[in-house]
Amino acid sequence: MPGHPTRDDLIDRGEGDAVLLLHGQPGAGASWMPVVDRMGPGHRLLAPDRPGYGHSGLGAMGMEGNADWAADLLRSSGAVPATVVGHSWSGGVALLMAYRHPDLVRALVLVGAVGTLDSVNALDRALVLPVIGDVLAVAGLVGIGTVLPRARRVVGRTAAPSSPAAGTGTVEGAPVPGVGARLARAKDYLATSLPDEGMPGGLSASWGRDRRTFLTEQRALLDELPTVDRILGDIVVPTTVLAGAWDLVVPPSAARSLHAAIPGAQLVVLPGVGHFVARDAPDAVVAAIAGTGRTGGH
Repeated sequence: MPGHPTRDDLIDRGEGDAVLLLHGQPGAGASWMPVVDRMGPGHRLLAPDRPGYGHSGLGAMGMEGNADWAADLLRSSGAVPATVVGHSWSGGVALLMAYRHPDLVRALVLVGAVGTLDSVNALDRALVLPVIGDVLAVAGLVGIGTVLPRARRVVGRTAAPSSPAAGTGTVEGAPVPGVGARLARAKDYLATSLPDEGMPGGLSASWGRDRRTFLTEQRALLDELPTVDRILGDIVVPTTVLAGAWDLVVPPSAARSLHAAIPGAQLVVLPGVGHFVARDAPDAVVAAIAGTGRTGGH
């Protein structure tokens, strides 16, 4: 976009109100392109590769390190204050930004985000164990980058999910009658749960930098999430918690806990959507960004 320096590690598009899009673990700034392509005029969208991933020249950091790094990015880009959008692991980063750098954050949109202690499951704890954690990380990165995207192509998807706008409150999926419809719903459920070719990973990444970054962030998740949980009551910026009803990574119950812990937060649960909300329901993310903190919405 004219007027913004071109960098391999940063998508920087548009003019107007700043929006910082922080990808999950693992991930890349390009995972936000379905959202970037749908945002209307009046927004400047920044989607970086976080430290340790993609084209970033930096090593892996924990949540606090990522929060301070992202704050420096906003300052150096002249993109303040910003609506900060955090997906999954980066939900904790976004929350720490709002707490540690309140002058830089206009609003928060937390997408399938960690933040409360019930965001962590048994697999998360196993990933930090000696030896077994390495084995699980290698298997996971191979699966994310190679095996599961192929499975998703085979499964396919019967229809696009509905995407209610932010501000409509919690939405529950309606039951689907008939054997054929139930099979189609099961197929869609599986498709929304699987990553696609846009996710980093694969055999080479599983033994290299992505693996080291993934494990560093996994340890940080367990070490720093108690701090994130403690500050939730001190978050004062307008916040929307956006979750997929079919999310198997950060379940809707954790989203409800996060919503309850942040004063005045809005909760939107999307039917027929899993963990990859930016891919499967980008219009809902766009609506949340546009509506959070604006007059008549939160």
